[in-house]
Amino acid sequence: MYLKEVTLQGFKTFAKKTTIAFLSPKPDRQGITAIVGPNGSGKSNVADAVRWVLGEQSMKALRGMSTHDVIFSGANGKTRAGFAEVTVTFGGTEHIEGIESAELALTRRLYRDGESQYLLNGQSVRLQDIHMLLAQANVGQKSYAIINQGHIDHILSASPEERKAFFDDATGVKPLQLKRHKALLKIEGTRRNLSQAELLLEEIAPRLNTLKRLVRRLGQREEIEAQLKEKNIHYYGTLWNTLALQLATEMKVFTAHEKIVKEQTAALEKERTAFHTLEKAESGGKTKNPGTEGITPLQARYEELQSQRDALREKRFAVEKEMELSRAKSASNWAPLPLAKIIEHVSGIVALVATLKKKIKSGALSEADLDDLQSASSTLVTRLRKTAPEITRPDTEKQKEVAVLFKQDAALVQEIEAVKAQIQSLASASKNERQELFALQRRLLAAQESLHDAETSLNERRVVLARLETRREDLEKEMKEAIGELAPDAKAYTKGADVDALSPEIQQLRHTLDMIGGIDEETVAEYKETRERHDFLDGQITDLVQALTDTEKIIRELDEQIKKTSSQSFKNIQQHFEHYFKILFRGGSARLEEVRAADMAEIVPGVDSESHSPLAIRHSPQDIIGIDIQATPPGKKLKSINLLSGGERALTSIALISAVMATNPSPFVILDEVDAALDETNTVRFAEIIQELSTHTQFILITHNRATMHAADALYGVSIGQDGVSQLLSVKLEEVAKNGTARR
Repeated sequence: MYLKEVTLQGFKTFAKKTTIAFLSPKPDRQGITAIVGPNGSGKSNVADAVRWVLGEQSMKALRGMSTHDVIFSGANGKTRAGFAEVTVTFGGTEHIEGIESAELALTRRLYRDGESQYLLNGQSVRLQDIHMLLAQANVGQKSYAIINQGHIDHILSASPEERKAFFDDATGVKPLQLKRHKALLKIEGTRRNLSQAELLLEEIAPRLNTLKRLVRRLGQREEIEAQLKEKNIHYYGTLWNTLALQLATEMKVFTAHEKIVKEQTAALEKERTAFHTLEKAESGGKTKNPGTEGITPLQARYEELQSQRDALREKRFAVEKEMELSRAKSASNWAPLPLAKIIEHVSGIVALVATLKKKIKSGALSEADLDDLQSASSTLVTRLRKTAPEITRPDTEKQKEVAVLFKQDAALVQEIEAVKAQIQSLASASKNERQELFALQRRLLAAQESLHDAETSLNERRVVLARLETRREDLEKEMKEAIGELAPDAKAYTKGADVDALSPEIQQLRHTLDMIGGIDEETVAEYKETRERHDFLDGQITDLVQALTDTEKIIRELDEQIKKTSSQSFKNIQQHFEHYFKILFRGGSARLEEVRAADMAEIVPGVDSESHSPLAIRHSPQDIIGIDIQATPPGKKLKSINLLSGGERALTSIALISAVMATNPSPFVILDEVDAALDETNTVRFAEIIQELSTHTQFILITHNRATMHAADALYGVSIGQDGVSQLLSVKLEEVAKNGTARR
């Protein structure tokens, strides 16, 4: 890369747009351009312009007081400029990382209202981008690319730490240091983010733990509900199928009894029809049988009494059925033992234990006391395993009604037996007469007795069947209330289970669910959201910690690379420094010494080499933090540079700068009157060194010395008119040699 041209407009004394074009590099050298002119002509403003466009922020370095001092302030007959603009154009930039074009135009513009712009090939960029680009090209506004006479002396008068910064530019580690600085900024930002993430994580962790416990209880609830569901299905399924089996069996018995009643009824009707037929036949005869006349009313009375007994029996069975159904409904209404009752039983056991302890101390404990404790405990366990039904007291009115009906039935039975005895007596008295009629009468009585017994049994089965059907209805209602939609699953369960063992387990599971209580679904959603936030922050913290580790590793690698590059370059600079020092002084000796952090702590007591700033370089005692210069001109025994004369200091500085340029050549170097303190002989030697170094570096020399001008390939003359505006006159020395003239 080389400096192709500089264009100034409104910058200091260059009010008009002025372009300074430089020679293109040749195969064997980069070209030397000299800018000359009288004092006050503005020739040093060219160096200031280049320094300014490269990003210089110090107005002191630009020989000004405020930012507006770089804008043309006007003169006689010339108004002041509204802005200052400088553009430097570089050629051969295709080898710079990130730059694809062969030319690169860098522009800085400043308006009087304070607005400032940086442009790169016409596109707005940041100052930081400019610094990184120039560092990659080994050029910077604070490097040795632009050196004036004051800078020459400053190198010698500077502190060891300030010289170290200059040597960092010289050794080419500036890009690495910029990367290190960016890495330190990244670490600082990462630590801030890490701290914020950790604070947020600490803030939500307690809430997450609370929600986790609630959700864990919900998980336990779901597990218990699943167990309760399974046990309910087994429990109610077993009850339902057992009851269904009992109903089916009882239905078969009832159907059989119903069939018998039908058969007995048909047999009775057959006997009754035969009896009445024979009775009519006997009554229609010419002679009347005295036995027949007496048995007919008895038979009518017998049937009347049987009808009364049947009605009475139906009424009694209806009352008994109602009482039985009431007992069945009471037996089906199982309820869990109330918590108050449990507490009451437990409190009683606790009191009993306290009494036993007193008796143990007094020696009055008996086996009966232990039996009481065992009995109380066993009773509670029994009640908890299977809750006893509420004791239903029978309806006394219905009991009285049944008792009355039993008495009436007994009276009817007694009267029926009496009528039956009379009939049998008549039959015995008339056994020789009308034997067929009385035999039929006996069969009729037997059929009536058999029908009565069959109907009694049928009514008993009807009561049992009604009780089972009532139990089924109640069980279905209980299942609907207790298990709801699981009722079909329970009815389909056919394996069977121990309901006596399941009952206390179900009660215990229900009690556990009551203790857990309900959990709002919003709690689950909040837990999920909080957990996702927690996991995200935890992942962010992990990533940030990893980023810190990686960045610290990068910094260590950069430190190693900086140290390695600096060490090698420092050795080369020292060799070249001694070489150029001997050329300029025609002998003598010079050397550079590295100052370590431990040495500085000894020199300045109380200085801590460890910095607490997050962006500062933390130094170990062996780290190099400064550079010391020792120079001894020929014939002298001086070592301290403070004892050198002005000319000797200038020569030493030029030797040092020449050593730097020889070690790490900059694409271009602007030297602003650095040879002002040299005599003619030393100026010639200086010019020879410049010509030697121009094989790798483009030089722009602002000078008054003829020897320096003689070494240049092109001259720019700068003059200033009455209007205070600088103007240029260019001369190519090759054209002067050929044509004997120069072009303006």
